[in-house]
Amino acid sequence: MFHRFGGIAATMAAALLLASGLAATASATPAPLASKHDHLVTDDGWKIDLRASELVVNPMSNVANSFASREGWVSSRVKGTITGAGREDVQSAILEQVLVIGCQVDVSDGATLGLATSIGPNASVNISGIPSLSVGGSASVSPSVTSKLAPGKISEFSLGKKTLQTDHASIRAKRIRVSVDGCVGPTTVRVIARFSVSTKTSDDTTTVYSARMWL
Repeated sequence: MFHRFGGIAATMAAALLLASGLAATASATPAPLASKHDHLVTDDGWKIDLRASELVVNPMSNVANSFASREGWVSSRVKGTITGAGREDVQSAILEQVLVIGCQVDVSDGATLGLATSIGPNASVNISGIPSLSVGGSASVSPSVTSKLAPGKISEFSLGKKTLQTDHASIRAKRIRVSVDGCVGPTTVRVIARFSVSTKTSDDTTTVYSARMWL
């Protein structure tokens, strides 16, 4: 029993040492990531184009100065376009932007994602299941999402979901604050963009993934 306890303690000590090292090397310098692009032609003949750009992850020293906390911000822009002359009318098209967060070892209740952004005139945004909000001028939308991260589990958080009203749409998330508490070991993030188009006879979805980045 004592040998078993000693092994567990040694494992936790190693994890704490690794976490302390990662926290000490956290950079305040934004890390631009390569843009991603994909396209396809649906069975109906529509051309679908998806682009993810302006991808930046900026790790920061957490204000709690805790080895079990991570803090930083993420920026990204995704755009979906439909062109061509399909044989069937497009019934629906949805563009979505997602932030993926992974924690190696969870030691408490997990992660909190906060979003604070200014919305331009007549903009519309749908974030993490919150009903679409139409705002104008310099109105501000500041929702937040809380979720438990289990050890080794990857969790997704919506950064925007938009139904197309024309042949194109875009979603931009600028300097989205991300904080993860109670996580011992590496924490990584990735931005995912999805574009889905539906007609009477076919459903098509294309997805692009950014490179992963340490938070």
